[in-house]
Amino acid sequence: MSKKTTSQVYFMKPTLICLLLTSFSLQAQQLVFGQIHDAEYDAPLPYVNIGIPGKGVGTVTDAEGYYQLEIPDHLLNESLLFSMVGFAKVEREIAYLEKGVEKLLSLKLQPEVTALKEVIVTDTQWRPLTVGNKTTSKRIVGGFTSNHLGNEIAQFIRVKKNSPTLLKKFWLSIAENNIQDVILRFNVYNEVDGFPGDNLLAEAVYISLPNGSETIIVDLSPYDIYVEDNFFISIEWIEDLGIENLWFSAGVFGNLYMQEVPVNPNGCVKKR
Repeated sequence: MSKKTTSQVYFMKPTLICLLLTSFSLQAQQLVFGQIHDAEYDAPLPYVNIGIPGKGVGTVTDAEGYYQLEIPDHLLNESLLFSMVGFAKVEREIAYLEKGVEKLLSLKLQPEVTALKEVIVTDTQWRPLTVGNKTTSKRIVGGFTSNHLGNEIAQFIRVKKNSPTLLKKFWLSIAENNIQDVILRFNVYNEVDGFPGDNLLAEAVYISLPNGSETIIVDLSPYDIYVEDNFFISIEWIEDLGIENLWFSAGVFGNLYMQEVPVNPNGCVKKR
């Protein structure tokens, strides 16, 4: 991973121009917790996504595979989805878990064999594409809506008809980062009704962020990411590192989607 350091920094009081809607209504909740392992090697699995599809409730396992998730009582008839690139998805109905305020649910995920992409010989060339943006402006910046695990910022990318695309690089411009040792996950999703659908990656792609203001370039060539239709890219918050400032140049993402498992198309942008 290469990086380009930017030198100009603005020390101006930020003015929020996003609308934050907060509900203070008290809801009864139940806690589901446990540990996720790799079924083949019996090793803890970090950064497994856990959530209720379509309900905005989710989290990610920590470095040792542990997780905990509070479920509102009105969602107890839903199912929890456990997913991770390279492993078969698992769904469990919450209503059938052990009764009580706390529910222990530990699982072993089975490795999923990914078939090699079919190679079709044609005279059409794959179009190399760099995603993200080289913008280094620090006057308009964007960030995660919260530090909740599984929170994502996504960008929609349109693919021209009959123009198969190979993702080569990802640019990410950091306007401000006061957190040490930040690791994000890079995701690529297909488009389903205007929102991110299934993850298209065959293996996880992690990005280590420098502490400070820099533009980093992630080489995607080793991952052989081919797309033929419209898609989304995203960066995902997978570690609980506190509430220090982490802001990106808003130009990095043309259309902002904030996701907390699953997608919630509301964003926060601030003007310095």
